[in-house]
Amino acid sequence: MEIAEDADSLRAQERENIIMNYEKGYRAGLPEDMGPEPVGIYNNIDRFGILHETELPPATAREVKQMRREITRKSKWMEMLRQWETYKNSKKLIDRVYKGIPMNIRGQVWSVLLNIQEVKSKNPRTYKVMKEKGKRSSEHIHQIDLDVRGTLRTHIFLRDRYGAKQRELFHILLAYSEYNPEVGYCRDLSHIAALFLLYLPEEDAFWALVQLLARERHSLIPQFKWRTVQGLQDHQEHVVPTSQPKTMWHLDKEGLCAQDSSLGWLLQILNDGISLGLILRLWDVYLLEGEQVLMPMTSIAFKVQRKRLMKTSRSGLWARFRNLFFHTWELDDDSVLKHLRASTKKLTRKQGDLPPPALGRACVVGSPSQSEPWGQCQEPPVLP
Repeated sequence: MEIAEDADSLRAQERENIIMNYEKGYRAGLPEDMGPEPVGIYNNIDRFGILHETELPPATAREVKQMRREITRKSKWMEMLRQWETYKNSKKLIDRVYKGIPMNIRGQVWSVLLNIQEVKSKNPRTYKVMKEKGKRSSEHIHQIDLDVRGTLRTHIFLRDRYGAKQRELFHILLAYSEYNPEVGYCRDLSHIAALFLLYLPEEDAFWALVQLLARERHSLIPQFKWRTVQGLQDHQEHVVPTSQPKTMWHLDKEGLCAQDSSLGWLLQILNDGISLGLILRLWDVYLLEGEQVLMPMTSIAFKVQRKRLMKTSRSGLWARFRNLFFHTWELDDDSVLKHLRASTKKLTRKQGDLPPPALGRACVVGSPSQSEPWGQCQEPPVLP
């Protein structure tokens, strides 16, 4: 009995220490004798806010052209935002998202895509209440603290332990774990909320997370959207063999379940070594298009890596695919988005965006909190 009480007391003290550190702010994460910030650090930060180990070279001609293009496009986007009801379901909006949202208005675009201001105005005190409740009682507080520590640490906004953005991220995740106890917290949410925080104020980023996980079109967390995800799996099994039959034949021959690749893909991409600039552009498209773009993304990866995959034997094939998957995006960002748009159109023409009835094998999807999000295949249960 005393041991249990001691454990509870220790756990409560740890909670208090975590909360106190975030209340104290970034100074809680610094040694007492730490001097001023090194001179010249800002010469190492790229246009997306990523801190590099060495001083950056001058901008390339391509980068200069991209920045000038963003300036030109901003006025068009501002006009579109002023007439959102006219443009929100238009081909013009789709075209412009694939071409690229200017960085300095990305937050405004995300806000209207997710209808943040309306849901926020209907729930004026909810975020504050959920945040305070999370501080008092969230069972996920220790895991959230650990994950905040390691999220986007190369970004200038999130590099300081207990800095302003780390504090905001901690509070958002605590609040969401109380707002939606059925979901609670899974580790991937830290990376998603951090992306929102790069371009949105704290409360808006919270409602962006709420909207993203509540909408059928995104179906981001598999364990809470089982029927939709099962449709996605069946869809992947239907579409990819059509577009990449040789690759699929090889994977089937090796006894692997190819549709697994799409389910953890969007969350996995946030942790892997592709540029933040490309991640943001793919994220823009995902917020606009929803889950239907997961299939074209996977299809492109299969296509690019097909020859390497087919030379790999069963042992290590799937691990090799996962390692090579992100090499798909070594093209410049514009080229990747052009490929993605063309692939999406192709699948839409084939009615590939509508999943067929669930038949054949089912895939059991692991919880997003697990380290292995790929699931495993099994035969469907025999119904009486």
